Amino acid sequence: MSEITQIITRIRSELAGELRERVRDHLRAQPTEWLVEQILTLARLDDTEDTTGDTSAAATGESAAGTAMPAIPRQTRHERPARETEEDRAARAARIRMLRLDGDSLPRYLQRYGALKRDVLEAAGYLRNPPPKGGDLVPAGCRSPQGEALLCQAKDLLHALLFGGEEEGVRLNRVERELLTLAVPSAKSHAVAPLLRAATGIGVEGTWRDPLRVAADDQAADTVYQLEYGGVAGEALGNAIVAALRLINNLELNEQVLYTRTESAEESTLEI
Repeated sequence: MSEITQIITRIRSELAGELRERVRDHLRAQPTEWLVEQILTLARLDDTEDTTGDTSAAATGESAAGTAMPAIPRQTRHERPARETEEDRAARAARIRMLRLDGDSLPRYLQRYGALKRDVLEAAGYLRNPPPKGGDLVPAGCRSPQGEALLCQAKDLLHALLFGGEEEGVRLNRVERELLTLAVPSAKSHAVAPLLRAATGIGVEGTWRDPLRVAADDQAADTVYQLEYGGVAGEALGNAIVAALRLINNLELNEQVLYTRTESAEESTLEI
């Protein structure tokens, strides 16, 4: 191998990671329909001829230079949420009973979760070198055992706030009908779908542009979830739901801005 070839090979190797991230960022900004069409094109599903035995660059997934074509980034694919088993539900119910959630403990959870900002989580050791906000999900390796336990508790509390009843030791006087609206990037929807039992998810294209150019999601593929739950008098329950989702975002979803809204449902089929 000549010296110039060695130099080019080394530089190409060094830039591989940067190139992958730039491709990933670009693909995230594209409309879902465009991505689907590109995938179908790459898969050659429009071809009617038999390509068995075809060793051309297009058929083998290699470029003309002989290097493998970049794989579609993981975050652009929709992952199916893990199916919850009876054992999972029983374990969650047991953990929720330990929360002892009622009208007296609700303000304490709200106060504690409201204080756990991203910088506080890092300073306290719950998070270790997480990716910048607005990027990929925070991987488990960036959470300490305490951080993993806190994330689990936040998800349990969210479930209890939305759906918990006497059988799980949740004693809240649910006297109102409330509606929760939550918007997340579709590529991350598998991380929240299991938390939102009986929610309606709708695929939409983001159109909001942050004037500060920090968290704009123009043309981003989002999923909007809406679900009804039994609310209590006052705003404590809705505020606690938002605080739990904000903590889940800081520990896992990793969005710059996680759109969440709770409001009164004037007409509903929900039975209190």
